[in-house]
Amino acid sequence: MLTSDKAILKLFSTTALVRASGLLKNTKNVNELVDTASKEIHSGKKKILSIQNDFTVLLAMLKAWVKGDYHEAPYMTLLLSTAALIYFINPFDAVPDMVPVLGLLDDATVIGFVVASISQDIQNFRVRKYTHLKEHNQLPAQVSN
Repeated sequence: MLTSDKAILKLFSTTALVRASGLLKNTKNVNELVDTASKEIHSGKKKILSIQNDFTVLLAMLKAWVKGDYHEAPYMTLLLSTAALIYFINPFDAVPDMVPVLGLLDDATVIGFVVASISQDIQNFRVRKYTHLKEHNQLPAQVSN
């Protein structure tokens, strides 16, 4: 039986969001979570191409917040992002990650929901990051004018 999107999001909201609210009180724990999720998304074991780019920006935004370099993200964005990472790295969520293909489908559903919910904040962070790189002449060759 395939788990519905509604059931996946209910599990996300009742477990991952609660854990995320506690985790956000300690930036060291958030940093460790970001590092773990980053390793998993880039390892190829949990490659979800449809959300890879936005997920990478989400990771960078949380990392910048932890370092104190980015203060513009609203608390709800931090909460949803952290909860998405918790859900993503948990191998025993709605559909266990050991189930081929379907095991990543619930992760993609949650991350897609979060990315859609915070898309403006992700875009704001992209603009800020681009502006920062431009101001410090650190743009990659293909992006500079």
